[in-house]
Amino acid sequence: MPFFGGKISSLKRHIQLVEGLGFKTSFVELEFSSLKIAAKPFAASSLEFGMKALWADQIEKKLNSISGPKILYSFSNPSAAAIEAIRRRGAIDILGLIADGGPTGEVLSSMLKYFTVERPIKFLPARWTLAALSAFVLSPKQNHFCFEDLAKIPSGFKILSIRGWKDPLISPQQIDLIFEPHPHLDWQKLALPMGEHLNGLKDFKDEYEGPVTKFLDTISFLSLPTDLRVSESVSIQKV
Repeated sequence: MPFFGGKISSLKRHIQLVEGLGFKTSFVELEFSSLKIAAKPFAASSLEFGMKALWADQIEKKLNSISGPKILYSFSNPSAAAIEAIRRRGAIDILGLIADGGPTGEVLSSMLKYFTVERPIKFLPARWTLAALSAFVLSPKQNHFCFEDLAKIPSGFKILSIRGWKDPLISPQQIDLIFEPHPHLDWQKLALPMGEHLNGLKDFKDEYEGPVTKFLDTISFLSLPTDLRVSESVSIQKV
């Protein structure tokens, strides 16, 4: 699934990486049209307001169309919707999550940075107004953006959280606000000291590919029946 406003072409490198490891990929093109969202502001399955819930509907629909175990790979703040979709399914058929560059534990701050760096609005009152409105439309539950979802995900669920220390939109500290309150999760960090927002695979390929490959191979190995997990040398058929 993409980052905010992202298209499949934006994730060409990530798709090549995953498919090169033997996984099948399926892209979820999230709806970003404000007009369409205004026409249908509530998620069908949860009756909750906001883009996070609407995106979770889209992700859940895609997951329902794919049989067998799955791994989610999400980007920036839409990662919150991936987390909600995992919670809705009780992670029954989800082996793990890779969350690159998000989500943030400070939604308003993230949107202010978005309209400062990514889509600059010079007039400060307009910037604050649009940031506050965007944060509300993303999710009214800003103080509990993902807390309830993560709290209900089963213990031991595996997450790889990727963050760039120089990210101008979502800082590592803001990402930690999401995951650190949930010690029941088996989550780990991939820190890119010179990384910015979602540029890890593009600009720091060697630092990025190794940990992602290890994470994917580990959870694929653990998904095998116990009698086949003889050793780390077992060949894992992914496709």
